[in-house]
Amino acid sequence: MPRVLREFHSSLGERRAHGTVTVRHENRWLARMSGFPPSGTNIRLQLDVTAGDNEEIWIRHFGASVLQTVQRRHGDLLLEAAGRVWVFFRVSADCFGMRFESERVRFWKIPLPVRIRAEARGNQSSWEIEVTVKGVGSYCGVVVPTT
Repeated sequence: MPRVLREFHSSLGERRAHGTVTVRHENRWLARMSGFPPSGTNIRLQLDVTAGDNEEIWIRHFGASVLQTVQRRHGDLLLEAAGRVWVFFRVSADCFGMRFESERVRFWKIPLPVRIRAEARGNQSSWEIEVTVKGVGSYCGVVVPTT
């Protein structure tokens, strides 16, 4: 995995990164109802991560819009919870970056027909992200860790 991603994802405590993203809505109504950030280009992104032994709190600021999730291991999957919505990801990594593919999504205990794919591709000092929620929208951009 690229060093910038390895270092960001492997340290405990607080971490921060920033960048800009473009957000697109596939379905404006679903995007709004699901808490997806507003659409637009050159949206300022601030990422705050607090990592403990068993979970990480991720707070994403898309301009004035905030998305907070909690991530933890669930067997061989990554569970990311945003309130009552739980997404179970299969995570893979290689020398170029990381990929997250949703295995299942639940609202409370109700299965949802949602597919999510996220990718982070690193270089020397930053990484490109691309997140797609099928039928809802996507965002992509460049993120730089704050030292």
